[in-house]
Amino acid sequence: MINPLVAEKNDSTAQFFTYLLQSMSSGTLVINENGVISSANQAAATMLGSDMPDLVGRPFHDFWPEHLLPLEFPDDTEIHRETVLRRLDGRSLPVALTITPIAAESGAQKLISVTNLHDVERLNESLTHTQRLAGMGTLTASIAHELNNPISIITAACANLSLDVDDNALSLERLRHYVEMIEQSAWRCVRIVEVLRNYSLDGLPQIAVTDWNKIVEDSLTLVKQQFQGQFNVRIETDLAPNLKSAVCDHNRLTQVVINLLTNARDAMQPGGGAIQIKTWLVPAGELLPGPGKAYPAELATTDYFALSVQDAGPGIAPEITERIFDPFFTTKSNGSGTGLGLFIARRIVEQHDGRIWAENNPEGGATFTVLLPRQ
Repeated sequence: MINPLVAEKNDSTAQFFTYLLQSMSSGTLVINENGVISSANQAAATMLGSDMPDLVGRPFHDFWPEHLLPLEFPDDTEIHRETVLRRLDGRSLPVALTITPIAAESGAQKLISVTNLHDVERLNESLTHTQRLAGMGTLTASIAHELNNPISIITAACANLSLDVDDNALSLERLRHYVEMIEQSAWRCVRIVEVLRNYSLDGLPQIAVTDWNKIVEDSLTLVKQQFQGQFNVRIETDLAPNLKSAVCDHNRLTQVVINLLTNARDAMQPGGGAIQIKTWLVPAGELLPGPGKAYPAELATTDYFALSVQDAGPGIAPEITERIFDPFFTTKSNGSGTGLGLFIARRIVEQHDGRIWAENNPEGGATFTVLLPRQ
């Protein structure tokens, strides 16, 4: 005879488990030792194009495309992998799976968490744009200073021009000089506004041919004055000539450079110092730069554009080297950093099939290097 107290406890546990499963925002499935779905939440049913009653009792392999290798379910190991599932309507669903073994009286079971990678990508895009706009807020003083200089030149030239006209002392040569000053300063304003407008754009990646050095120059347009005036940080450049055929998203790579420069700036506070930014071309067949033997020469089958940002800070502690590109990881004091700058930089670089890494310098400080294939 079943003890009523035990039965009631089991029923309460089952109800709690069911409530917990349905409350999860990600798709969640439980499969038994035979690979059959024994429980599921509505999020999983929606992702897989099914109703919950129809989902329970189906083999999970019904959603596993035939061209993929069989999915193994070890009994004691949690698995993380990105793959593609097949919805009931036949459409493909790119997902990230986390498969966790769980103990149960009815036998070995697996808890499968399913995340739609399309949703993750949309969130990442929103996060990238939000981080860019937040960065613009901190650059307001620098941008205002950049605009103030050419505007001051224009107003001064106009005032002098008016005085010379009143005094009937305006020669043709002097007029031409005033016009050139006004024109150059006006184009300088246009250039600053253009960089700012492009940097703030949202939307899909805009891949086009651009000048690799122009990405650096646009970044400096937005940050250089603020770095010098507010943080006592000067930026030294060593830009190789003739790097005009980079195929990339100019604005997103500008965000990468600004994030790296900001990270270098913060590493040198409160004393300040010099940041060195360098660009160069790695021809096909040459040994690619990188830590250790990560990039042997045989991988360099095309030209690579390279960029490095070197600071004079304390360097990166060995225990956090593997974590600095993780989202929301920061060593800055509370309120002074979100931990998103390097994470987003890496994400943008990887979208371009590139690589980014950090190394400590023998003489102190750290260097972040970006490597992008030419095509």
